[in-house]
Amino acid sequence: MTPPQNTDATSRFETLFEQLSDPVVEFEQDDDGEPIIVSANAAFRDVFAPAESVVGRPLNELIVPADRRDEAATFDQRTADGKPNRAVIERTTSDGRRKFLYRGVPAGDGRGFAIYSDVTEKLRQERHLDVLQRVLRHNLRNDVNVITGEVERALASVESEETRAALSSIEETANGLTQLCTEAQTIRKALGEPPTPEPTDLAAILDTVSKDCLRRFTQATISVDCPDTISVQADSRLRIVVDGLVDNAVRHNTASMPKVILSASVGDDDTVELAVADNGPGIPETEQRVLADEAQISPLSHGSGLGLWLVKWLTESYGGSLAIDTPATDTLDADASVADTSDGDASVADTPDADASADADHDIDTSMDIGTVVRVRLGRA
Repeated sequence: MTPPQNTDATSRFETLFEQLSDPVVEFEQDDDGEPIIVSANAAFRDVFAPAESVVGRPLNELIVPADRRDEAATFDQRTADGKPNRAVIERTTSDGRRKFLYRGVPAGDGRGFAIYSDVTEKLRQERHLDVLQRVLRHNLRNDVNVITGEVERALASVESEETRAALSSIEETANGLTQLCTEAQTIRKALGEPPTPEPTDLAAILDTVSKDCLRRFTQATISVDCPDTISVQADSRLRIVVDGLVDNAVRHNTASMPKVILSASVGDDDTVELAVADNGPGIPETEQRVLADEAQISPLSHGSGLGLWLVKWLTESYGGSLAIDTPATDTLDADASVADTSDGDASVADTPDADASADADHDIDTSMDIGTVVRVRLGRA
């Protein structure tokens, strides 16, 4: 029995190909590896050759500038090897040179498709915003430095407690603006490149971050409970996630002795959950709802910092998730290694014996009333 011809599927593909708003071209490489155009959709013809026939013409000769031929040759070789291509490139159009997000899809036997999404205006806007951000950050830092300098000078000569309290409030607000500026810069850098998930040692990151945070917050106690063998699908920016969680847990903690417990466990669904618990006042419900995409950002609900937003965005870029619990009446007693700074240097115990020694030597109680637990779930590597 002769199998039915899949003419409907072919027709639907041809319709999709022709109607796509991005330029798309189908090509076949000749004996020299040069891509020859087999077909091109209307968008490709409109952008690159509105008054010409393109079928049968060498693709590179038609759209690749002379100074980009080596780059194009590299893409052609990857196509011949059956590898996809993805890059921001510059090509010659009927309106001059423009920038495109190029995606090359190999189809076997030297055939393939090339898709071109024009990103010229997007990149121009990003450059303008980058310049604007740099100017704003520079001006903001200069203005804040002037404010804090004047406040310090006034504090040195003022005796009234009421006036001193007002000046201290001004200084605190100014320092908060500097912190916000730093967080915005961190976000810009961290989200500037797409993630490249790979096996990442979670235990090593928790150890490093706990020590770094204790150098900044010497009054805090940070406990770590993480098996040495846990790795997750992330990249080096996972350190920013963990640091942001610990920093938030300590910085906004109103307890006289802030405590943070970091614990990691493997779930039944082959994921890893990192839980960061603290004894602080908890994250306001309105801010939790915004972070969970259950409410719109408003002046009353956006929160004062950007740290948790960065944690959320990076976690989701790894395909993970973030959840926040505020079990204010629960008590947690962590069987964890303890980091402290009693000798001036942060240290984290790595073994059960070392844990016991740390508790005995420094008399650190890791039990606490839980204010907030932030749970980050990532794929296990």
